Amino acid sequence: MGEAVRVATGSKVDLSQPEMEIFVEARRERSFIFTRIVPGVGGLPLGSQGKMLALISGGIDSPVAAWLMMKRGCPVSLLHFDSRPYADAIQQCRSSAEVLAEWSAGRKIDFITVPISRGIEKIAAHYPRATCILCRRLMYLIAAQVMEKQQCLGVVTGYSMGQVASQTAENILAEQAGMCLPVFHPLISMDKTEIVDLARKIGTYEITEETKSCTAVPAKPMTRASREEMLRAEEILGLREMAGRLVEEMKVERIG
Repeated sequence: MGEAVRVATGSKVDLSQPEMEIFVEARRERSFIFTRIVPGVGGLPLGSQGKMLALISGGIDSPVAAWLMMKRGCPVSLLHFDSRPYADAIQQCRSSAEVLAEWSAGRKIDFITVPISRGIEKIAAHYPRATCILCRRLMYLIAAQVMEKQQCLGVVTGYSMGQVASQTAENILAEQAGMCLPVFHPLISMDKTEIVDLARKIGTYEITEETKSCTAVPAKPMTRASREEMLRAEEILGLREMAGRLVEEMKVERIG
């Protein structure tokens, strides 16, 4: 083929600094000839790895985390905790789910909602500075049950280390202490600009950029929570029993 090009154009072959590279990909039934390679997103075929339950909040980070797990071959179900009146992000989450479904190779995505405002109210009344940490423990307790119903193999978060007060190493340890479920944090080492760039690339940034913060977040949140203290608080508040009751109110919507 190189000789055919040389004869047709009168050009010389220069393997060191060519003016044009011509690529040939020979398949069984046909061949492809091209001069430009466009990089794809990479990763693994969707479905080649286990299914994940991705927690989605309506903010910029969580859809990106779900997409990164999809990129590694994991189908996802999306779990949103409906915390109205403290935060209202259901529409943003549903719109993000629609974008993620476009990346899912024809698969539908389960968009699951569980009401959690009663739990937040009780936690904030008894442990105001630890509201975020104990709320997260309640979310994990709920997620463990939803994960089983959805036949998922792990839970995915949009955590980025140190990005907000609740996402410190001490708090993450306290939140997950005693939880018998694998939790994946694909964004943990990324900074905000990297996450925003990915959100723009996959098409969720415009949907999530205006999401308002949860009003239950305390003015001075705990940043170095004690694991033992959070386990005691969980028992006093009856969070495990509360999680079971809230899971009974879950709703599932098929998107895509």
